[in-house]
Amino acid sequence: MAVEKLSISLPDTVATRARRAADRAGLPLSAWLAEAAETAANLAEAHEAAEEYEAIYGEPDPQELQAGRAQLAEAGVIIGAAEPPEYAASRTAALARLLGLTEEKRLG
Repeated sequence: MAVEKLSISLPDTVATRARRAADRAGLPLSAWLAEAAETAANLAEAHEAAEEYEAIYGEPDPQELQAGRAQLAEAGVIIGAAEPPEYAASRTAALARLLGLTEEKRLG
């Protein structure tokens, strides 16, 4: 896999927390940051796709959402069951902090 070497600047507290998280995961900081960046990019692309879908088709109705969840379950994807809600909220908040999102942007 080709890699691009980058020079980035992070606030001290973010850098410290990222190093701790990388240590806990047993990864070099660069590998941990690459995974975090990929996760953030996937999330951004998913939001963009959802916005495009809604612009074309409108908001999905509850039956469509349930059908989609059922298809994911059949494929072996368990939504929300793999982690407690408080862990998901904590993870989402941490990612938002890393991305520099404000509370208003997270809620909107």
